[in-house]
Amino acid sequence: MPNVDVGGVGIYYEEEGSGPTVVFVHGIPTDYRAWAGQIPVFSKGRRMVSLSRRYAHPNQREGDVSDSTVQNNAADLLQFIGKLGGGPVDLVGHSYGGFISAVLAADHPQLVRSLVLVEPAVSTLLVADQASGAQLLGLLLRSPSVALSGRRFQTGSLTPALKALESGDLQRAVELNVDGVQDSRGAFGKLPEASRKMMLDNAKTIAELKTKFPRFTAKEAAMIRCPTLVVNGELTAPWLRRIGELMAKAVLGATHVTVRGSRHFPHMENPDEFNVRVGGFMDGVR
Repeated sequence: MPNVDVGGVGIYYEEEGSGPTVVFVHGIPTDYRAWAGQIPVFSKGRRMVSLSRRYAHPNQREGDVSDSTVQNNAADLLQFIGKLGGGPVDLVGHSYGGFISAVLAADHPQLVRSLVLVEPAVSTLLVADQASGAQLLGLLLRSPSVALSGRRFQTGSLTPALKALESGDLQRAVELNVDGVQDSRGAFGKLPEASRKMMLDNAKTIAELKTKFPRFTAKEAAMIRCPTLVVNGELTAPWLRRIGELMAKAVLGATHVTVRGSRHFPHMENPDEFNVRVGGFMDGVR
């Protein structure tokens, strides 16, 4: 099993193919297996690397996940790219992994040749200080549908999922989390068995959503200088769609696309269209 140590953190990864390096960073509650549908395309003429972040399967890391912040994961990713041979790399990040990838690209532009942000869960683009009642009210006044969508996720998914996780009901925690980000009741149960197993293997990573997010607004996003593609699912929740729109607007020259018939996991739900969109973008950059 390929594994590298990055500052005392063990990172499992798998790679296929040879050529320019493409690094895939998963979200919550998945791991390196989330990108299985991309292997046939991105391992041809490229070196495709998919990693499991610090607490994701099959990494054996003890702890309560409280140190799995966006900042710490970005630091892991920085060292990981160095262990691969250094950049620049094409970087693809999904959801929480998209937040991590955006931070790395903004802070270390020399390492990233191109950036693909898949449903990036950079909630600070909506409300920089999520403890601020005034900012939350401002979002409600500006974009009521977005604010209500975010509120629905918070109260109907995030809070009860974290409560279920704390009580040890991992199955319920994952169901609540996935149904919430998919904005569709019963979504978890409709996934293929292999996807459900992967998510249950990574149930504890839902606790990453309790960590404090760094300040990352349009100002920070504008520090990203590489060619950037933002991908949303066609049917994604309004709050996630709005984040994608704001990210694409903030990054100079960024392109925003949607993948038909998908929600928060477009690379898993419609891999054929996802691969065409992202592969074509990378070919254009090259």
